[in-house]
Amino acid sequence: MFKKILASLGKGAATVDLQFNHQQYQAGESIQGEVVIQGGEVEQKINQLAVRLMMNVSLKQGNVSKEIAYIPLMSRDRIQPKEQKVIPFHYALPTNIPVSRGTVSYHFDTHLDIEGGVDRKDVDHLIVQPQGALQAIFNAMGRLGFREKADSGKIDQYGQEFAFFPTQAFLGQVSEVEMRFAAEQSGISVWMEVDCKNGYKEVEAKREFRLDWTILENEAELEKVLGQYIAEAVEQPYIYTQPFSYEANRHHGISSALPGMIGGLAVGVLGGMLVAEVMDEFVEEMFEEEAEEFEEAFDFFGGDDGEES
Repeated sequence: MFKKILASLGKGAATVDLQFNHQQYQAGESIQGEVVIQGGEVEQKINQLAVRLMMNVSLKQGNVSKEIAYIPLMSRDRIQPKEQKVIPFHYALPTNIPVSRGTVSYHFDTHLDIEGGVDRKDVDHLIVQPQGALQAIFNAMGRLGFREKADSGKIDQYGQEFAFFPTQAFLGQVSEVEMRFAAEQSGISVWMEVDCKNGYKEVEAKREFRLDWTILENEAELEKVLGQYIAEAVEQPYIYTQPFSYEANRHHGISSALPGMIGGLAVGVLGGMLVAEVMDEFVEEMFEEEAEEFEEAFDFFGGDDGEES
């Protein structure tokens, strides 16, 4: 009886442990593992065993944690004293899941619901890596002298955006390159924004293009093509200022991720939180535009040069 009382309080109760082979997996890859339930000092009734995949995202409003998947494994069972139960675990990561970055992380939350006792939990972190073709693009950007920024991989109402800064060839010409991707049958669609330094101003040059599999599988060709798109933007930034196709209805309602957009899964999961992010950015843009117009008008009338007439 005393042991049962202690077990109901968590002392000497059954424990749970999710085990899988690796910590890093590519988007779309299957995770194979097992959940080990170790019996305690007394027999206990198990109501349910389930695993949740949780996504942790840093937004302007703060850090949020959202459930990506719920995976039930067992219900209505018993665990005897010192008995060990091993339950197979399988889960395929979605192909459009955001990849892990400084603002995005993941963990599995394993929950063992014990009748009349303290529920047992186990937390296991994992890293979601880009699929091969996307990683090839990142590698090519690296060979061109670009490095990912600390806040690269941010989530917004369209999906996941990756940001790079130059360290070599385009240093002094480009301040930042932002990229989005969507997987398609024929390859990967790319939306690239190049922030070009043009005198005292910056011009946002926007390029949309598709990289087919033959290019993605050829390192030298991929590097050449990406470098050419960036160089063209630097040479003539003003001819690439049209909005991206996915931005067409940005201010007429909240857009959703395009089919296949990398990170698009997060759009549905985060929902209203991303709406708030968009509205905050829209208000900030309005104030910035008004400030620029005021500054230009001030300069037109001579401003204040600090001299007395």
